[in-house]
Amino acid sequence: MQSLTTSITPLQGFHFTFQDNIPGQEKVEQSAGCNVYVLHRFPKDVFVDPYELEQRVLDGVAPTFKIWGETDLELPVSSVKEGSSVLLGPLSAGVLEFPFHARYPIPLSNDTHATIDIQKPTLISVCKNTQSRDTDHQVLHALFSPYEVPFDVNESQISTRPFTHDSPLTIRVPAGNPNHIQFVEPITLLAVFVSVYYIGRAMWKSFRRPQQAHIKQE
Repeated sequence: MQSLTTSITPLQGFHFTFQDNIPGQEKVEQSAGCNVYVLHRFPKDVFVDPYELEQRVLDGVAPTFKIWGETDLELPVSSVKEGSSVLLGPLSAGVLEFPFHARYPIPLSNDTHATIDIQKPTLISVCKNTQSRDTDHQVLHALFSPYEVPFDVNESQISTRPFTHDSPLTIRVPAGNPNHIQFVEPITLLAVFVSVYYIGRAMWKSFRRPQQAHIKQE
């Protein structure tokens, strides 16, 4: 049996792409009366943009995904209350690809980048109308925890299979340095005052120019 492989590109930045490679026999299993899905669990340090995924569906380049968890795009890591998010996508081709993004990490004083571990995905096969009931409910609930399993576990035979990767899946995300705040804050404040002064001066000049022209004509 061929291995299910997965990869992330690039490995540093704020915007990434997950690529899952599924061998041919999994598609045979799908055509034999089973639905096959790929499940991803993400830590709170990253998120999947539901609007971006929806647009990819409309463009015909990706299947429809289900998402559980925090999807607010603007929240930094420190403001995310839910521990993780879950993404479930149906298998429609030999390669499943989708984008995901990193949140602003907590500032670090000893490194310029935060290292984030990403969990490897899992292949889930759901077969109905079978007499076999060897589904491991504990494993299945752990994959979706703390959310509800979206399958009928009592009427389906559900099997799981992990993807593999040569090394741990990790990404590096640029992080701020708290020691720089004493310099960044006053410079930012100064930049705001200079900008307000420049805009106000430009508006005053544009207001005065018609009046001066009118005086000269008189």
